Amino acid sequence: MKFFRRLAVLLMFLLLLAAAYYLFYGPPVRVFQGQDQGTGKAFTSTEDFPARPPLPEGDDRQGERSIALIIDDIGFNLGPLKELLKINSPLAFAVLPYAPHAVAAAELIHEQGREIMLHLPMEPRGGKEDPGPGALFRALPEVEIRKRVAEALAAVPYVVGANNHMGSAFMEDEEKLEIVLGELQSRGLFFIDSRTTSASRAGALAARSGIRFAARGLFLDNNQEQAVIFNNLLEHLEKTAQTNTVIIGHPYPGTVKALQEAIPLLRSRGIRFVAPSEIVKRSKKSNNQQE
Repeated sequence: MKFFRRLAVLLMFLLLLAAAYYLFYGPPVRVFQGQDQGTGKAFTSTEDFPARPPLPEGDDRQGERSIALIIDDIGFNLGPLKELLKINSPLAFAVLPYAPHAVAAAELIHEQGREIMLHLPMEPRGGKEDPGPGALFRALPEVEIRKRVAEALAAVPYVVGANNHMGSAFMEDEEKLEIVLGELQSRGLFFIDSRTTSASRAGALAARSGIRFAARGLFLDNNQEQAVIFNNLLEHLEKTAQTNTVIIGHPYPGTVKALQEAIPLLRSRGIRFVAPSEIVKRSKKSNNQQE
């Protein structure tokens, strides 16, 4: 009997000790480890029931929605660029080759490990808009087109691909566009069609040549108001069934604020943000599987 009494006293003592610990220090904390999306750095979470750790950027996971966000017209005001670079997402930037701060912008982007594209000026339809210096026109001879592409590429360091600036007329000229895509492909660069015309020949040429290629799915900010840009992004993703989407925006104040708000929300819904090079790689893989 003495043994059981002592055992009972010991159990009561342990229960009182546990209650006192809980009262003063709170419940035990569960620790979770994972990897931060975008930076790739390991993290430790002490939340009781944390969300599933976000997927690392660049993983090729079939069936998951992925977005490549490209910001066009870079090379003028560096202020918006610096704000965009603070967003923890692999935004890519298309730099105009002869903008006054093209090289400085490319250096900033490169320092942050983001992808840089050449925003190649091309002839628009109608002739009223000026595509800027060094633009490609249908009337130019082949040798001049090749020369202008080479000079534009030399004007922007660290380029991994290109897209068209304007070009609603030039992109419909299969013969002249083939020259441009050939120049890019010979340098190992990819091309993204900004889709400034529905009659673009880029998709057909890319299918024949094998250049890494994708086409824009949404122009984000034709209206520059933050709320409209935010809603455009969410509505497009709700309506489209595309697994991989290229979205193009510009360094407008409304765009910067809308992306700062939208990207965390979309990540919480399972949307992944990837670099354009990842999208073109997936597009090529998908085309090969269809063949």
